[in-house]
Amino acid sequence: MRLALMAMVGGAALMLAACGGGTSDGVTDGGDVGTVDPNTAGHTLQDREAYPAGVGCGWEVASNIDTMNIAFPDESAKYWVALVPMLPQTRLRIDGYFPDVRYFSYNVYDPILRPTDAIADAEIVPNAGGVNSAAEENAAWGDAYTAYVEFSAVPEERAANTIYAGAFNVGPQSVPQPLLTALFYRVYVPDESKDFDGGVGLPLLTLETADGELELLPTANCVEPLLPTLGGQLPPGGLNDVLETIGFPDAVPSNLPFYVGVGDAAAETKVFYGLPSTVFNLASGFLGLPIPAEVEQSLPLPAGGGFLSNIHNAYTTNLFSRTYGNVAIIRAKAPSYRDADGVAFGDEQLRFWSVCQNDLPTQRYVGCYADHEMTIDSEGYFNVMVSDAEDRPVNATVDNAVNWLAWGPYPDALLIYRHMLPNPSFAQAIQNVPQGTPPADVMGEYVSQAAYCTTEIVEAAGDNPADIFAACRAYSDRLSAWGIK
Repeated sequence: MRLALMAMVGGAALMLAACGGGTSDGVTDGGDVGTVDPNTAGHTLQDREAYPAGVGCGWEVASNIDTMNIAFPDESAKYWVALVPMLPQTRLRIDGYFPDVRYFSYNVYDPILRPTDAIADAEIVPNAGGVNSAAEENAAWGDAYTAYVEFSAVPEERAANTIYAGAFNVGPQSVPQPLLTALFYRVYVPDESKDFDGGVGLPLLTLETADGELELLPTANCVEPLLPTLGGQLPPGGLNDVLETIGFPDAVPSNLPFYVGVGDAAAETKVFYGLPSTVFNLASGFLGLPIPAEVEQSLPLPAGGGFLSNIHNAYTTNLFSRTYGNVAIIRAKAPSYRDADGVAFGDEQLRFWSVCQNDLPTQRYVGCYADHEMTIDSEGYFNVMVSDAEDRPVNATVDNAVNWLAWGPYPDALLIYRHMLPNPSFAQAIQNVPQGTPPADVMGEYVSQAAYCTTEIVEAAGDNPADIFAACRAYSDRLSAWGIK
């Protein structure tokens, strides 16, 4: 059996290149990576520097603002991706260190880009003698952990530190996963003094026999994967910065090639449940016809996320079109978050939240505000306004608690509001909105209210963000009253 497995590993090397590797030793000094004996294999700086340009890295691709800004990412996060060959009688071992970051996790995905299983940082048990800095207040970061990806369906009793990639659901049926699964390693909000790796480098991936006795395909201990920047060798291209500055005619030309408007005058807040609901929402906006939720729910279509979404996040969206105004705005009560001033560890309503402005067809973000970057008004609300730079109202300023984002080059704007890992006591989290229920019924003042506007209306409303939103909401209501759909 093991001879057969070794023969199969040759083909898998296209997915996990075999260079270097070995066992992983813990960093127990609070995160000073590189103090481990350099003669010992593991995640030392010396070891990582031996593999330039991502050669042999088990992670094939990293997100990048210029070239890999797809699948509606968040500007406060970085993702690393490995395509894992699911060979019989094997598993994937992950050797890592707890980074100095707000959050990290592992997700695995099915062929239609839905997450099928995941593990969050606080759920990971550290190696013997270590502590989990994501689960314990004031714990030092940098201790070692070992996790696994098993190529089987989720059992009734889960093993510790294990995610399962062997099956996914199509309606009520569970079907086997094909030969590969995509493993995503996500990191959000590193300490301001550190890169996105949180000071500990990338986790090391090793394909081994299911009993862990034989390493079949160890991988190099790398700083960055080969793609898309040759292991960090290529300089930033600045593409997103350029696209952010490109304006667009306020009145969309009727003969614009390839443009199919999908925003509606109400810019209704919708919860993202999965690919089918997204298709129905887009069709509803394009046709101007509401599609009852019971019709959507009656069809045997796959749910459970999509677009490489994160199991630990839930999302609401507001879709705007320039057809109805050159300014868009959302407003909601701001939840508390981990590391916020005056919020005790574990008492936060959400681990993280953010608002991003996205291009619908390219799925890239134009810009985002993370929770700690958002200016909150005197009533405890955040206000996010979107427009071209030349249309930005003079009173859309941080001093007035208006958080401005560029619209970007596409006629439609998709604002995505994220909630991550809600506290069980936070009943208003997006995660608690059942499909078919209006989000406001559950979220109350924490739901994003939306409105179209014009530069002139915003500037005439003064400096109070609540007054600005009220004026814009009145404008949006007039659009509906005039029958504009």
